[in-house]
Amino acid sequence: MKFFITGGAGFIGINLTNHLIKKGNLVTIFDNLSNSTENNVTNLKSKNVKFVKGDILNLKLLEEKCIGHDIIIHLAAQISVQESIRNPENTMKINVEGTKNVFHACINNKIKNIIVISSAAVYGNECPKNNSLNEESGCKPLSPYGKSKLEMENWLRNNIKETSLNCIILRFFNIYGIGQSPEYAGVITKFLERIDNNESLEIFGDGMQTRNFVSIQDVINSIHNSISFNRNGVFNIASSKAITIKELAELMILSSGKKLEIHHLPSKKGDIRNSVADISLAKENLKYIPMVELKEGIQKLLNSNN
Repeated sequence: MKFFITGGAGFIGINLTNHLIKKGNLVTIFDNLSNSTENNVTNLKSKNVKFVKGDILNLKLLEEKCIGHDIIIHLAAQISVQESIRNPENTMKINVEGTKNVFHACINNKIKNIIVISSAAVYGNECPKNNSLNEESGCKPLSPYGKSKLEMENWLRNNIKETSLNCIILRFFNIYGIGQSPEYAGVITKFLERIDNNESLEIFGDGMQTRNFVSIQDVINSIHNSISFNRNGVFNIASSKAITIKELAELMILSSGKKLEIHHLPSKKGDIRNSVADISLAKENLKYIPMVELKEGIQKLLNSNN
């Protein structure tokens, strides 16, 4: 198959491309390099991979370059919550208008299949402490980033009804993995850096925020299964259980074998309190089963830095 990946030079995109070419597929990476560098794709160019430097806001170029592909996987986005707070208009433009362009490129080139990456940020703080979020849970995003992803989803669902386009939307929760770039860096990557430097771990707020962390391997498997089972809809992609940020910090310190302290800082604006995923819909429709336990994934990260 021929895959067209927007934002394919980023952390998820490079891992996905490696997976696809190992399966014998052809891949075109379309990326403006705002969240990555061309060095990310240099080693892939001899492996059935074509790189196009381009922006999803450029509809003409997007349409021209995706001709002849079987499926578009839409990863390109403004991904920083803090940047979205500083510049909400630009975040909305990239994440909503850019996605509309990808949609129109599919329609105009008769590409029948698209996988669109969304985020758990669409939920906001709608998750009660002891309950989990399913795809029908209410959405009240706290940040412009979350709002842009929700508006993107709503626009797609409203407009796909009139087409024959197969569209799968994956709501990723907190992703981590080896080689995660600064642009994608979450709390695990930041903790890892401080452990490497023998510095105390910093937590914003009281540390009782809950999160579902999902390994990059499970993320790639979820996309693979989305391609294989081709079930239209919106699906949560996360691990099987949540953990508090305080518990995460303690786990990482224990796994490192170091004696480091934990310091608390003031809470950050736009920070979600509880984010616990119900992944039963993805299990049922995409046969998605998270395989990497957090403790195992953390140990691999720590070992990779030694």
